Amino acid sequence: MQKETLDLRLGDLLKRHFGYSSFRPGQWEIIERILRGENVLGLMATGGGKSVTYQLPALYLPGTAVVVSPLISLMTDQVQQLRGKRKIPAAYINSTMEPAETRERLFEISRGAYKLIYVSPEKLQNSAVQKALVRAGVSMLAIDEAHCISQWGHDFRTDYLRLPQVVQSLGSPPVLAVTATATPGVKAEICDLFDIKQENVITQPLNRENIAIDVILAESEADRRQMVKKSIDELQGPGIVYCSTRQTVELLVAEYQLSGKKSVHGYHGGMSSMERMVVQTQFLRGELDTIIATNAFGMGIDKSDIRFVLHYHFPPSLEAYAQEIGRVGRDGKAGYAGLYYVPEDRLIHTHLQEKEYPTTEQALRFLQGLSQAGTKSISELAMHDIPEEMAALLFFYAEQAGIVSGVAAGREEYRYELSDASQMGNLAEKASQMIEAMEKPKWLKRQKLLEMLRWLEGNDCYRMRLNRYFGELDHTSSAACCSHCGLDRSAYLDKSGSRTERTEKNAWNLRKALEKLLPNKKGGSIF
Repeated sequence: MQKETLDLRLGDLLKRHFGYSSFRPGQWEIIERILRGENVLGLMATGGGKSVTYQLPALYLPGTAVVVSPLISLMTDQVQQLRGKRKIPAAYINSTMEPAETRERLFEISRGAYKLIYVSPEKLQNSAVQKALVRAGVSMLAIDEAHCISQWGHDFRTDYLRLPQVVQSLGSPPVLAVTATATPGVKAEICDLFDIKQENVITQPLNRENIAIDVILAESEADRRQMVKKSIDELQGPGIVYCSTRQTVELLVAEYQLSGKKSVHGYHGGMSSMERMVVQTQFLRGELDTIIATNAFGMGIDKSDIRFVLHYHFPPSLEAYAQEIGRVGRDGKAGYAGLYYVPEDRLIHTHLQEKEYPTTEQALRFLQGLSQAGTKSISELAMHDIPEEMAALLFFYAEQAGIVSGVAAGREEYRYELSDASQMGNLAEKASQMIEAMEKPKWLKRQKLLEMLRWLEGNDCYRMRLNRYFGELDHTSSAACCSHCGLDRSAYLDKSGSRTERTEKNAWNLRKALEKLLPNKKGGSIF
């Protein structure tokens, strides 16, 4: 097909389904290479339009595009947008689905009912899922948040490392790996794993000129809490406040709701999926002014008018920091990123990192609990002090050590094949071998934390040093740069006089929120 005809067809799809009359920087370069059947790495800042680079080719190419997504909330949100706003046939497969629902979905996929399938990396290991996709014909495979595949990255996920083998099982379709945050080492590892040529690495600047970076030293926990609550009241919103622990989220929300002037609610992984969905929807609709959340909130959120992000605790890496402040000001208007620094917070991250990885005793208990039956329930593992996230790590490293094979994560259990006794060897030695293999990612996470601390405690421009960490030299700003270079915080305060005084209507209630979102057609409550 001639380039002029291709341009016209893609331009028509872009306008009809996405409402844009032209591509953003980098989008066309990525799409053009995918349509040529090339493997591509796209590095685009948060809010830079990454999703269009695989959603548009999915519409143009015959067959079904597969999108690997790390978060269930992210994939469900994307699918809802595609089916509702974009009018694109899309669906997802993840561990929340009932077996009967999954079987029906796989049948529909095999018939070619969808142009896009969002799937978690662990579900993509499933042979039934792969067979259904092969029958449909896979047009391309997009890996969202591709930094998760790199052991050098800040958010390494073991299931991502299996993706190169999955690509072969799906017939070796073109691969698009996209991320907003990748250091030179992470880029190199992604390119090596997926055989991406250097000319197919498309990089857009990380620097967000419209975001002012502010680091505020707090003298104590009480001092910080008062400053954050005051900022929520005074800053022009909407906004997000990030905390490192669920406990802090709940405490800060409870305190603010007693005396604050804005409509605020919390968000973390311990809440029910229904409550998280309602909170997210209300925030997107402008019915909540501020979300106080752990890092479980924000990935894939399509809201362009977020005016501020505050960090109650500093994040564990510069990659996480860049990704979270990148949710500010996607509309191009001025935004504010404030971080409240208490040096002792490093102990929180050290504790969380230690809890993430098993001890030798936990690894040994895990191995002793494996059986020839080839199944292990998540609840049974939890009874042996092995939470679900840790179980994923243990199964991955057990597979690497040759103890198990064919590991598949289900909704309530893991399935696997146990090696015979001659290959198992001494379990204590195998447990030690697995723990030793985990030392590299543990060491890397400690290094990321040290890099974050060096950035916080440095004595020159915050923007320059942040961008330099990602290999960028540009550190220009369209408004204020950072608190080191000079920053007028009053420029980001709400001067409209529209802040509501605290009233009963600002108190958040799940039942009332659901009644508002899901009204009875006859005008009454659905409850």
